[in-house]
Amino acid sequence: MATNINSQEIQINRSANKVVDFLSDLNNYASLMPKEVNMFEVEGDQATLHVDGLGKFQLVVSEKTADQIVLKPSGKLPFDFDIVWTVTPTAAGSSVLGTIRANLNPFIKLLAEPKLRSFVDAQAVNMQTYLESSIPE
Repeated sequence: MATNINSQEIQINRSANKVVDFLSDLNNYASLMPKEVNMFEVEGDQATLHVDGLGKFQLVVSEKTADQIVLKPSGKLPFDFDIVWTVTPTAAGSSVLGTIRANLNPFIKLLAEPKLRSFVDAQAVNMQTYLESSIPE
């Protein structure tokens, strides 16, 4: 069953191009990871991470457009999902929304949805903080 889990929509005082460029480089995700991620490594075009309660998996950037970055997992997982970052230009910079699109059966949904929501929300908040404090306008 398809489930969309959205982060809070955040406003970042940086151009949409800077945000998309930032999200295109997996190395940058190290600064976005929430405390539940106890391992994050990038090798080539693949990031490996371990999330408490969700397990270990790999992510790759599978699609990049002017306003969207899609991360897909590789390897064997208990459910299919991808992470979509949508970046919309605004007068003050950009608006960013993270969405985890997951195929969850009702049992797994009950267990995983809160953790997935927390994961994508924390990344969105960390992205705003990091980009506004570390990336020049």
